[in-house]
Amino acid sequence: MTLRSSEEIARRKTALRQQFRAFRAGLSEAQYTARSAALVAQIQSLPELRRAKTVHTYWPLTLRREIDLRPLIDSLHRSGKQIVLPVVDTFSSTPEHAPGLRHVRFEKMEALRPNRWGIHEPTGGKSVPIEEIDVVVVPALGAGRNGHRLGYGKGYYDAFLRRLTAPTLCPVYAECLVEQMPAEPHDVPLTILITEDEIIRF
Repeated sequence: MTLRSSEEIARRKTALRQQFRAFRAGLSEAQYTARSAALVAQIQSLPELRRAKTVHTYWPLTLRREIDLRPLIDSLHRSGKQIVLPVVDTFSSTPEHAPGLRHVRFEKMEALRPNRWGIHEPTGGKSVPIEEIDVVVVPALGAGRNGHRLGYGKGYYDAFLRRLTAPTLCPVYAECLVEQMPAEPHDVPLTILITEDEIIRF
């Protein structure tokens, strides 16, 4: 990849992040609730999720209109599946320290604590090896029909997904789905992309 193409990709990603954040900010409470419920129903319909014993997901930042997966987490937890949430190990990425996540078992909401970015993480739970994870629900601001997601730009999930063999499920709002998502060599493609009315497999 040339320097120019790398800079062009970075500019395109920045523009798309702004576009997708603006869309989220414009959602009313009713729209947010309805769209999140539709996306959760789509996720619950997937055979990969029904077969899974251990599900890695994320606790949503609801104030930023991140898709509300709390009903999904509650349903899976009550059904007896092991739920795993990410815990940030390092808050900066340098050549010496790659962005790092631990994967910790979710026990109850009362055991969650916000980190410095406001992301709720489990405390006191046991770490789960990635080899035990059967499926991962991946956060994204948006995604493309070419199988790539647009994250928040910090690289935590890319570092995690490179080590993963389990299928990845990525829910995004339909308005945050584009034909082609710019991708760089470190970007890891998805297994399944989900919108309110589409399930796209790669």
